[in-house]
This record gives sequence, C-alpha cells and structure tokens, in this order.
Amino acid sequence: MVLLDLLAQLQDFYAQLSGLLESWGYIGLFLATFLAATIVPFPSEIVFLFCINTNGLNPFLCIGIATVGNTLGALTLYWMGTLGKLRWLCTYGRIAPNKLRRFVKKAQKWGPPLGLVSFLPAFGQLIVISLGLLHCDLKKSTIFIILGKGGRYTILALISLGVISLLG
Repeated sequence: MVLLDLLAQLQDFYAQLSGLLESWGYIGLFLATFLAATIVPFPSEIVFLFCINTNGLNPFLCIGIATVGNTLGALTLYWMGTLGKLRWLCTYGRIAPNKLRRFVKKAQKWGPPLGLVSFLPAFGQLIVISLGLLHCDLKKSTIFIILGKGGRYTILALISLGVISLLG
C-alpha cells in the first residue's frame, strides 16, 4: 500500500508539474526539455506535444526550443562527465557503475556519432556522460546530439500534426 501511495503521489506531482510547464508556453517547454535531458526523469514529450497541439504555439519554434533545451541539458551531463567524478555520478545520478562502464566502452568505439542516439530514454544520459568522461570532441559531439534530439522532436511533431500517417 505504501508503494502504491508513493506512486500515486509521484504521478500527481508529474501531472501538476507538466501542467505548470505547459501553461508557461515556450519557457515551460524549454525547462521541460532541459530537465528531461539531465538526470531528472521527466517526460518532455508530453509537454512538447501539448504545446504544439493544444497551446496553439508555433510547431517550428517549439521544435527549435525543445532541441535547444534538450541539447543544453545533455551538455550539462557532458560537462559532468568531463569532471570524471564516477562515484558522484553513480551515487547522486543513480547510475549503475556497470552500465556506465558499458556505455564508456561504446563511446570509445563510436565516439561523437554516438550522440545521434542520445535522445533514447535512460540510455541517452549514459551516452552523453560517457562522451564527457572520454573528453570526446565537444563540437562534434554537440552536432550529433543536436541532430538526434532535433530529429526526434521533428518526427514527433510531424506524426502529431498528421503530416506523417502511421496507418496509411
């Protein structure tokens, strides 16, 4: 029962926070996408879709703002990775050391192009932290992160606005 109560409270918190951020328009969208890219688990896609479908905000501007917010959040993780404080990242970021080691190996193999998939939930944070830990080229990493994150928001917008039909 305690776990169910905790989950219900957490769901309420996210619903209220999402509503607040959605009511803030472009600023709320920026904050939601920034938070989602850091170690704070937050579903920015919900706020993004609400902004382009319900709030009547410009979809192209929303894609740009979401991409910038999400990229800056990712670069915050990149910076944290460059500090090399693995114990701190694992403790406060709740990152399993073995997962982080696995992603560091992938980042050693692929380098900055791995940033293309930094939009993936849960794994995206590990990818960006790994790129930072390895001090991968910041410019190249940033370009790939922008392409991945911007591509995700563009596809979400196109699907949501009916430009791409999944059924037909």
